[in-house]
Amino acid sequence: MKLKNLVIVLLIFNAVSVGQSQVQDLIRQGLDQAYNMELNSAEKTFNKILVLRPNSPLGYYHIAQIHFWIYLGSRDSGEYQVFLKYADMAQERAEKVINKNPKDYLTKYLAGNLASFRAMAQATNNSSVDAFWSSKKAVNYYEETLELNPKFYNAYLGLGLFDYAMSFVPDFLKWAVNLTGLSSDKQRGFNYIKTAFRKGTEKTEASFHLSKIYTDYLAEYDSAFYLLQSLSSRYPSNTLFIYQYAVSLIKDKQLDRANDMLDHVISLQNKKLPQITALSYYRKGEIYFKKNQFKSAIRNYEKFLDTSKEIDFIGFAALNTALCYKQTGHEEKFQQYLQQAKGGNQDIFEDSYAKQKSEKYLSSGITPLELKLIKLKNDLDAGRYRIVYDSLKTYAEKIDSREDKAITYVLLSEAALNLKKYSEAIYFAEQIKNIKINSEKYTKVMALLLTAEAKYFSGNRINIKDILEEAEDNNDFEFKDYIQSRIEWLKRRLGK
Repeated sequence: MKLKNLVIVLLIFNAVSVGQSQVQDLIRQGLDQAYNMELNSAEKTFNKILVLRPNSPLGYYHIAQIHFWIYLGSRDSGEYQVFLKYADMAQERAEKVINKNPKDYLTKYLAGNLASFRAMAQATNNSSVDAFWSSKKAVNYYEETLELNPKFYNAYLGLGLFDYAMSFVPDFLKWAVNLTGLSSDKQRGFNYIKTAFRKGTEKTEASFHLSKIYTDYLAEYDSAFYLLQSLSSRYPSNTLFIYQYAVSLIKDKQLDRANDMLDHVISLQNKKLPQITALSYYRKGEIYFKKNQFKSAIRNYEKFLDTSKEIDFIGFAALNTALCYKQTGHEEKFQQYLQQAKGGNQDIFEDSYAKQKSEKYLSSGITPLELKLIKLKNDLDAGRYRIVYDSLKTYAEKIDSREDKAITYVLLSEAALNLKKYSEAIYFAEQIKNIKINSEKYTKVMALLLTAEAKYFSGNRINIKDILEEAEDNNDFEFKDYIQSRIEWLKRRLGK
């Protein structure tokens, strides 16, 4: 009798093991399909888990994840409802598992991810307060996961993303952050995400988010390229990975390579995530703008404005379109797009800057010198440093406008820096310190940064840390995030 019972136990155990193995195989297969943007196939794969394990949250969780991605990439309200439906079913099953076994750290981690998806979806749906509470719930789940298993490193990815993201919350929503008790720390967030990448098992997600931080926060473009090249090679149809690779290349001034990648994104015609295609037109407009090819820039910016499903970058795209029309002599179109540039998402720098500039140009016009400096700034962003240097070296002192003179010296200093004329770069930066300005105050911070960079590259490291500290303390004007990324890049070099 005992032998018979033992055989039954072994049979049951073997059946459960086979079932779990089959589910894990389906999860791996579905995730590979999802990451390669084969979203319909991935959903069919995850549906098989519902048949095998109807009471498990796993199948519902991964289907919710797919519709979460689709919603972010399409802004389709119907997809938002589908996501909520599957997220609710997954959460219901996860809570039952946790109630039965409070030490099930894997299910708590899954519940944390569900709350994280919900937070991001709610934020996208303009339900900011709900998003903060969902964020708090997610963080609690991740912390409980690590309390149960400190070596379950995947949970650090979620904690790191919230630590990093909360540092970008607009001032008018800081009360909600304080109310929910959430914290923010970019460096800690970066460290957590790096831990998840190095020691966790969810390499794809961690790689992508780490690449964004290397690009946006640290200006470590080579590190971002390494991660994004690996992701794009493994998932050649993932338009998001290719798009992010192109963004990193643009910031590294590799405009032609970036343009080729954006053409590839557009050619893939990802109908499930059309916003990525729309953003690719925006970035192509940016590339042609930086190359001073204004007609091509107009064509791509207008395509973005016609197809975008969200308001992010609408103002900035309209501002640059207006400037393109002005540069090509179309005054009526210039005025038309200046009006449009007052729109967009005022919670992001690009669109708030566009509103500020458009209102200035509408009230005071734009001078020939300002148009010239815009073209030379484009030359700088495209890596044409000699053109900038030769055009402005003997011209700066003749400029009457204090703000324009400060901008000119920033352009000159950066051009000299990239031409390895370090003493001249420092000289031009020092001229900015003596100019009293009422606007364009970022030029004062740039003067400090450029001085520190020139000293570093020339091998003269005296007082660099003090100069960087002063730059960081005063970095509260236009282009704040970009300037901070360069400060962080240099701080990391000085710390090695």
